Amino acid sequence: MKAYSPDLRERVVRAVDQGYQRGEIIKLFGVSRATIKRYLKQRRETGHLHRKPIPGRPPNKRAPLQAGLEAQLEASPDATLAMRCHFWEQTSGVRVSTNTMSRAIRRLGWTRKKKTLGATERDEDQRAAWREQCPHLDATKLVIIDECGTHIGLTPLHAWAPKGKRAYDHVPRNRGKNLTLIASLSWDG
Repeated sequence: MKAYSPDLRERVVRAVDQGYQRGEIIKLFGVSRATIKRYLKQRRETGHLHRKPIPGRPPNKRAPLQAGLEAQLEASPDATLAMRCHFWEQTSGVRVSTNTMSRAIRRLGWTRKKKTLGATERDEDQRAAWREQCPHLDATKLVIIDECGTHIGLTPLHAWAPKGKRAYDHVPRNRGKNLTLIASLSWDG
């Protein structure tokens, strides 16, 4: 809740000084009886009606965390918040909570999103060479083989990336046991 303006505080105290009843002041300015008492006490003890500073320590982790976090995000975008906190503690010696880490990441403009995965085996140069050879092949001698399988990739599906950008990563497609189905099709069927 925001503090009342200094102008309102002065008008409330001035109304008390002018002899208005507390009930009238409450209705007129929309403040509580406790607020009126607090303003009078503050004026009596300090001589002014300025807002008091917000209690607590100023944040001391924000500046160093903001400075070093973007490099960490780019180096390992799929690390979890707990892993990030552990990395930060290892590198800087300062322990931060997952909530603090999450707020710092959001302040940088990064959001958590599902990764767009591409196969590590995909080689664009080989694919371009194959496309160049295709027009010269005899279609009657070709056998098209198609394979599909199931596999658990065992990679985190979410990562951090700047807002408005995709989170890219690469995973091996042929790792572990697969359940595979292979089909073929030739010119004859």
